[in-house]
Amino acid sequence: MTEEQITTLQQQQSLFTQALKAALEGRWTGEASVEAYLYALDPLMTGTLHLDYPVSQSELEDQENPKA
Repeated sequence: MTEEQITTLQQQQSLFTQALKAALEGRWTGEASVEAYLYALDPLMTGTLHLDYPVSQSELEDQENPKA
């Protein structure tokens, strides 16, 4: 591997790591988000992501048992 290839791989690894951190912190869209880091990895994806936000267990239970 060349020095340039190693540098590119390190940059990609950094973006993946930051995307995972953003996911764990619940930052799905906007600045420093999962969406932003994925677009940084592949600019051709810009505008193609349709992220499903995580739903908590209590939100699921509320949907299954709506209050009258």
